[in-house]
Amino acid sequence: MADRTGELTPLTASLPERPGNLVELGAEALAVAGLRALLGGDVATPLRTAARALGAAGALLGADAPLSVDLGEQGAVTVPPPAARPAGLTPRTLVQAAHAALATRDAVALELIAAAPVDRTTREPVPAEDAAYGLAHARGLQALLRGDASGNNLLLAALQGCTGAEPHPAARDYALFVVSPEIELTLLHLAPDGEQFDRALTNALTLHRRYWTEVEANPGEPQDADPAGFLALGPLAWTALRHDHALPTAVRSDYLPASVIAAP
Repeated sequence: MADRTGELTPLTASLPERPGNLVELGAEALAVAGLRALLGGDVATPLRTAARALGAAGALLGADAPLSVDLGEQGAVTVPPPAARPAGLTPRTLVQAAHAALATRDAVALELIAAAPVDRTTREPVPAEDAAYGLAHARGLQALLRGDASGNNLLLAALQGCTGAEPHPAARDYALFVVSPEIELTLLHLAPDGEQFDRALTNALTLHRRYWTEVEANPGEPQDADPAGFLALGPLAWTALRHDHALPTAVRSDYLPASVIAAP
């Protein structure tokens, strides 16, 4: 597998004319981070690019003027507001942006994500997975980023939605194997009981591995070569935050790059 860093430069260059490409840039940067987690290399830099690109894509939905975005290694670029919601921008996109930003302690990205109008990131009519848990998950994280403790209630609603709804089977599997464990870690990330967090983290990593190696979101199409499976982004974010609060974990995993967790 080759590092896909070269894909980021042309996407960045296209942004002044095609602001919707922020979503593709963010997705590609996440893929680079996943590949580097597998092959070795700097994971934090592409995570930071992803967080800022996806955060900017969300923030621009509420902007009425061009936005200057520092994309880190990719440089600064001025991006106009898109004419419509970019393809691929969803509440889940904002959640991934928040996880990438938290893992890399990126205040610039967190500010962009906090400014995004979450309700405008979903399609019309609202997909079942967004109605069940996606919107509540993104709103809950955004509230926590703003220092609003009511975000916990939204996260609890999202957690219930992961098991209580009847979305498409592929969305249900993703909710149960990936999203639900992430939310549990969010709710526990400052818990003084390290064993409780470690149990939830171990479960999240086990389900992450199973989803990306055993589940076929599209029948007949294995997911074990998808770069998203090489890095457990949500668990990484909350493990990094616990590290910063002097609440270390005893769990070690290739899905959790130590260089990101221990970064100053």
